[in-house]
Amino acid sequence: MTLKIQKVLDRLSPAERKIAGFVMANPRQVTGMTAAQLAANCGTAPSAVIRFCKSVGAGGFSQMKLALAEESGYSRQDAQLPAIAEEKENVVRRVFVAGIETLKGTLEQLEYDKVEAMADALAGARRIFVFGIGTSSVIASDAQYRLSQLGLWATACTDILMMNVTASNLGPGDVALAISHSGRTKPVVDAMRRAKEGGAVTLAITSFRDSLLFRECDLGACVYADEVNYPVEAVSARVAHTCLIDGITMLLATRNLDNYAQHIKTRNRILDELRY
Repeated sequence: MTLKIQKVLDRLSPAERKIAGFVMANPRQVTGMTAAQLAANCGTAPSAVIRFCKSVGAGGFSQMKLALAEESGYSRQDAQLPAIAEEKENVVRRVFVAGIETLKGTLEQLEYDKVEAMADALAGARRIFVFGIGTSSVIASDAQYRLSQLGLWATACTDILMMNVTASNLGPGDVALAISHSGRTKPVVDAMRRAKEGGAVTLAITSFRDSLLFRECDLGACVYADEVNYPVEAVSARVAHTCLIDGITMLLATRNLDNYAQHIKTRNRILDELRY
């Protein structure tokens, strides 16, 4: 990564050169920072850090940190959650801290115009299909529930065998929303390809901007994932994925508050019937 930075140094903006100098001088320190912390150390805006990452071919801040860590001898295969060896109380606390840092990092790098465009696509959809497997299947099911609360036609597709069969039946007016931390899950990527071929709009929520899923979908939103310090299936990334779904849901709700209020009343009535 440092070699890549050196090669493009002359083409960087003044703000990006400041960041480049700090990164090359302190690669290990940078792997433990958020974009905002790096920006503060360089006297620039967090947006300049994101532009810098793209300029040096890193795809995103998380990818740059991983590349720097690997240069320093970090191995994903050998990595473990760093808090495991500590006292139990510290383990729990550090998991919470990781979640908080992930949300902060996501706020810094999220492209809100893309999120608005995703909400527009969902609002105008005839049918919505949410795809996700493994740990993302829970988020996909939650997305279906929240979208259904708004009166939208939504269903979660979490079965690997049925994913591509379902996607092949999508067409114009349909929206396929994929949720994948890595953005490399083959059944999910394949399903999005089939949905797109049929004429459906494809959306992605992932943690890696340079992933195949993010590149191939019509629209996408990328959350922050600290795989250097918390590499175990990016536990904290699921928190950001869930919050992003909630944010999109509320965007949709604010466009028709009266209708949303009525749906919530109906939902509450149904929930009351399930309680003693």
